[in-house]
Order: sequence, then structure tokens, then C-alpha cells
Amino acid sequence: MSDAAERTAPGELPASWSRLERAAAESVLALETWRSRALEAEEEIPRLRAALEEAVAHNGSDVPDDTRAQIRRLRAENTALRSRMTQARRRVSALLAWAGTVGGNR
Repeated sequence: MSDAAERTAPGELPASWSRLERAAAESVLALETWRSRALEAEEEIPRLRAALEEAVAHNGSDVPDDTRAQIRRLRAENTALRSRMTQARRRVSALLAWAGTVGGNR
């Protein structure tokens, strides 16, 4: 018999199955934590965007060139971060859906 195979009594699951279930449960918890943090960050985006636009509108003529360059850089960074958030949201949703199907098969 292979070393990978574990002998168990009929109706009993191997110890490795318990470890797998614990790892899956921990993964689901971690995903839920990350999802919660991502949602909090997304909720803050409109407030920050409005504050930025207001600052630019009120001080548009008084803004130094280096500040304008920094604003352009930050906007580009925000665009990249939004794209990464969208990709992460899709991956988390897929993993949560997968975890739901795995958890439902018990």
C-alpha cells in the first residue's frame, strides 16, 4: 500500500481530511476578512475623490506645478489600484463561490 494512503475504519475520514477542512475553513475566514477590508476601502473612495476635486477646484490657479504633477501621478495610481481591486474582487468572489460549494458537500 502507498505511504500516501491512510488506513481508516469504515465511515471514518483520514486525518489528512481534517487538516484539509481546517485549511479550507481558515481560507474562507481570511477571504471574508480581506473582502470586508476591500469593501471599507471602496466606501472611502468617493469621499477622497470629492475632497481631491474640491481642493483642485478651489486652488486650481494657485496649485504649483509639482503639486499638479503629484495629483496626476496619484490619479494614475488610483486608476491602477481600482483595476487591481476589481481583479481581486473577482478572485475573492470565485473563491467564496468555490468555498460555498465545497462546504455544501459535507
